[in-house]
Amino acid sequence: MEEILARAPYFMIIFIRLEAFMLFVPFFDNPNFSAIPIQAGFAFMASLLLFPAIPTASWVIPNDMLSYIFMMASEIMVGILMGLVLVILLFALQLAGRMLGFQMAFSMANVVDVTFGSDTNVLSVFMVMVGTMIFIALGGDHSLLYALKQSFTALPPGGLTVTRPFLNELSRLVEHAFVVGFKLSAPAVILLLCIDVTLGLIGKTAAKMQIFFVGLPLKIAFGLFGFALTLGFIAEVWAKDIPNIPGVIMRLFYLGRG
Repeated sequence: MEEILARAPYFMIIFIRLEAFMLFVPFFDNPNFSAIPIQAGFAFMASLLLFPAIPTASWVIPNDMLSYIFMMASEIMVGILMGLVLVILLFALQLAGRMLGFQMAFSMANVVDVTFGSDTNVLSVFMVMVGTMIFIALGGDHSLLYALKQSFTALPPGGLTVTRPFLNELSRLVEHAFVVGFKLSAPAVILLLCIDVTLGLIGKTAAKMQIFFVGLPLKIAFGLFGFALTLGFIAEVWAKDIPNIPGVIMRLFYLGRG
C-alpha cells in the first residue's frame, strides 16, 4: 500500500497529460456526444499501460501542494500542445475542403463540422472524415501512443518552456498545413477557375445568356469531378505526415525544454 501511495503522484502526472490530450484531440472533442467519462476512461487505461514503460526515476516531484499544482497545470498545457499538433494537421484537410467548396458555391449551405465544432461546407467535413479514416488505417493511433510514451522522455514533467525556436517550429507546422491544404485543393480549384474564365468569355459574347443558371450546375459538376481526383492525393500528400507525427511532437518538446 505504501508503494502505491508513493507512486501515485507519478501516475497522476501521466494521467493528467493524457487526459488533457484526450480533451483536445479532435476524435474525442465532439460536442454532439458526452465524452468526458469515455475520455477519462481511455486516459486512465492508457496511463496504466504506459506507466511501467515510462522512466520516472529521474522525475523531481515537488513536496508542497502548490508546486505540485503548478506542475499539473504545466502537464495540461503539454497535453493540449500534443492535441494541437494533430488539429493543425487535420486543418490542412479542412482548408482544402473549404477552398473547393467556396469555388463551387457550397459555402451557401453550411453544415456543422463535429471534428472542429464549427460551421463549414459539406466537402470540408467529408475531407476530414476521409482523412481520419486514412489516419486510423495507416496506424496513426499507434503513432500517437508511441508519441505519448516518448513525450515523457523528451519533455519531463514541469520542463515546458516557451522559447523562440519553439514558437518558430509551431509556426512552421501551421505553414506546412496551409501548404498541404493548397496542394490538395489546387487541381480542382484550377479547373474551376478555368470554368469561371470560360463562362466570363461566354457572358461577353452572348450577353443574353443567363450565365448564373448555366454556370452554377456546370461548376458543381466539374467541381465534383475535380474533387474525385483530389481524393487520390490525400493518401499521396497528407498521409505522408502520419508517420512523422511522433517526430514533430518530439522536436517541439526538445525545443520547448529551452
